[in-house]
Amino acid sequence: MANRLIRVLWGCVALGLVNRLSAGESRVEIKPELHGTWRTPEAAWDGRVLLLLHGFADDMDGAGDLFKTLSGQLASNGIASLRINFRGEGDRFRTNITSTFQTRLEDAALAVQFAHRQSGVKPDRIGALGWSLGGATALVSAGESPDRFRCLILWSTASGDMHADITGGNFARVAAQAAREGIGTLEIPGWKTVTLRREFFESYRGVDTDRSLARYPGALLSVRGTEDYLPKREPELLKLAPGRPKEAILMGGADHIFNVFQPALGHADRVVALTVDWVKRVL
Repeated sequence: MANRLIRVLWGCVALGLVNRLSAGESRVEIKPELHGTWRTPEAAWDGRVLLLLHGFADDMDGAGDLFKTLSGQLASNGIASLRINFRGEGDRFRTNITSTFQTRLEDAALAVQFAHRQSGVKPDRIGALGWSLGGATALVSAGESPDRFRCLILWSTASGDMHADITGGNFARVAAQAAREGIGTLEIPGWKTVTLRREFFESYRGVDTDRSLARYPGALLSVRGTEDYLPKREPELLKLAPGRPKEAILMGGADHIFNVFQPALGHADRVVALTVDWVKRVL
């Protein structure tokens, strides 16, 4: 992943305000330090649930609170959702990152277990949506347990060899520092300095989302903007995915965060609307 992702994402989420809970929402503790927001429809509900997995160093509400907005739209259409803060990472102001890819996978599995325990949930009607690194988390989680999710939605997701991605590009310097000294720092211009540990980088060694996707038999939707700096690998993903339906949408002019802080462009509204429509049909 590139330094540009961190700079753009963190700079944007910093502008968000702390929001009060909306109707139908409740804050939950899944386990110590693993918190989330559980939202159910206020009217009829048929037991469908979508798990929302945030990107690197973001939080459960997402850049520009886009996950929170999506959660409300899902509830209005009869679908419950659970969005979580990954341990050691899920705080929009956090600089000391202690998560690993393994803790992300553990948290995702615990979130699914939490959903299973809620009254009215249909275990075979649970899907997952991951944004950026959250999408990679969802892919590997699905590959580990192929019957875990009925559908997967990927927003601006990195894919393929995650170790090469997370230790290359603008991350190369901090990854090398962490390898030598056990800890490294990455300065985000105009924002803050992030601390990353050797364990963070090592945890991505051997992680290949393509292998995971090939083991996942469910429905798949990938959404990405044409201005996303991450590689546009949707044709390869659709070939790898064995399930049906499988679709990819390339959103003209949209960036990695769907220009959520430029509402006049309409990209953020569009990604929410098309996601809700697809989930209604598939989940």
